[in-house]
Amino acid sequence: METDVNSLGSNMTENMGWFFSALLLLSLALLVVLFQGRFIYFPLRYSPAELEEAKSIGVQEVRFRTSQGNQAAFFWQSEDSEANPQNIWIVFGGNGDIALGWIGLVCDFPDPSTGFLLIDYPGYGICEGRPNPQSILENSECALQALLEQKRWKSDAGALCVLGHSLGGAAALQFAAKHIVSKIVVLSTFTSMDDMVRAQIRISLGPLLRHPFDNVTSLKAVLSRKQVPDIYIFHGEADELIPLKMGRALAQLDSKRIKFVPIPGAHHNDVVQMALPLGLRSALFQHGQ
Repeated sequence: METDVNSLGSNMTENMGWFFSALLLLSLALLVVLFQGRFIYFPLRYSPAELEEAKSIGVQEVRFRTSQGNQAAFFWQSEDSEANPQNIWIVFGGNGDIALGWIGLVCDFPDPSTGFLLIDYPGYGICEGRPNPQSILENSECALQALLEQKRWKSDAGALCVLGHSLGGAAALQFAAKHIVSKIVVLSTFTSMDDMVRAQIRISLGPLLRHPFDNVTSLKAVLSRKQVPDIYIFHGEADELIPLKMGRALAQLDSKRIKFVPIPGAHHNDVVQMALPLGLRSALFQHGQ
């Protein structure tokens, strides 16, 4: 009898353990569903000093309005900034970045035939609203249109290229899936947001995921075209946030037409600088065909 009681108590303890583990997992999933935007986006704002400093080196504000309210992107082109550039790079930062954070990189390449349109997401920089896949796409499309109108350039002025890091890689790919571009360069991006959630909490949110970035679907759309742009995927081998295998999985969608470059020793936040001498510099400044 004592053995049976002990066995029953052990089973109850084990069952309670499973119950509380399941409850904890469910609670975590509920938090992610209700507040998932706060787990994805970490918006930063500009100080007046940062805006003035950018203006002093020739960075131009591009103002426009979307469904989210008043927005601003930034454009930089060396020397004669009114000249029609051969290439316009649309640049997307990570979830904790702001557009002007790219200025140090783009100013290192004084090529007057290349312009850079730096995108802030709704709620970032001096932009109003809230970020989500659609509002980010809207910002990039409207920023480009506003730039072309402001400069009085033709709608086909320059060969469009996209560059993105981390979440910015997803923003770049969703733009490329809807618009013809001559080159795609992404660094340390993921296969899909659902894969990222599953890696963190071990379950899929499925239709409950309100920010369903899907880079596999976007890349497949690009690859299905008759004329496929040059595609580069750089990924840090020591990336602690987005596994290297995700970058490799994206490249394996078409290993002949996607160049995958693992960067030895690079983590998530230093991959851009570490990739420059390992192919990123030439990828950015060899003009698309």
